[in-house]
Amino acid sequence: MTNKPELNNVPKKFKNLKKSFVENLTLNNDHSFKSFPKGLSFHGKEQDEQVLLVIRSHWIVYVPQVFLAIVVFALPWILGAVSSEIFKNTAIFLSLLITSMLIGASILVSTLVKWYYNVSMITDERVVDLDFPNIMAHTMSETQLEHIEDVTQKQLGILGSVFDVGTVYVQTAGTSQNIEFQNIPRPRDVQEILVDLLESKEKGEI
Repeated sequence: MTNKPELNNVPKKFKNLKKSFVENLTLNNDHSFKSFPKGLSFHGKEQDEQVLLVIRSHWIVYVPQVFLAIVVFALPWILGAVSSEIFKNTAIFLSLLITSMLIGASILVSTLVKWYYNVSMITDERVVDLDFPNIMAHTMSETQLEHIEDVTQKQLGILGSVFDVGTVYVQTAGTSQNIEFQNIPRPRDVQEILVDLLESKEKGEI
């Protein structure tokens, strides 16, 4: 279920802009595409800096991990169907059950952590990409809007067309690091939001 535009959440300086990116921001928000989040902060954020959009990977990307967890959870019964001796030996069955529960739960927790903490952000000053490959490590890339030279997007084949998933490539000038928003929902909208935002920034509208 998608949400209706929530114009009350749009800061005043964006409400008066005659730009399509404001409408794109306020339409169809969910947990993977959240505009104008309240109370969000990150390292290096300026006091008057406004976060326009927080993006996480589309849920379809994590279907294989969830399917694997389900298979692991069901493994004791699958093995029991192959060999009835497993059901007859309570100790073996309980050992398999506990092991499968622990492994399946760890897969689900790891998947949830990756989805939640792998975040891309667009503010009125910069774009930020936070990658969280595992619990022990993370990397943060960012570039100021004025350093962005080009924004392109690419969909992920058939799945990308059906579920509107793709990657947005942010090309930067000079020694600034190029940034990729990988496997995100609504890549075309994100591209248009960035292009319009850059135009408004160059004209001094924001």
